[in-house]
Amino acid sequence: MAEMTNDILMLAAVVTSYVGILKAYGVPSKHNHLFSLAIAAVFVLVSDHIQQILLTVSLVGLTASGAYHYSKGQNRNGDREDADTK
Repeated sequence: MAEMTNDILMLAAVVTSYVGILKAYGVPSKHNHLFSLAIAAVFVLVSDHIQQILLTVSLVGLTASGAYHYSKGQNRNGDREDADTK
């Protein structure tokens, strides 16, 4: 039971991250619930082997994206600045 709970919590975090990406691209928030269900359905309805691959790719990609986001510098106004613009 604890393993299933951990899997659900990990999947919830991954789904939340993908919805956050959609928000960053300007998808209206009224669609968040629909996208959350669709993303979760993709992970849950595929075979275990495909699910593990999707989770691995998601965790590596989202972690790298988050690390990049937090490694960005600040400009002289104190606002966060994209590392590519330095």
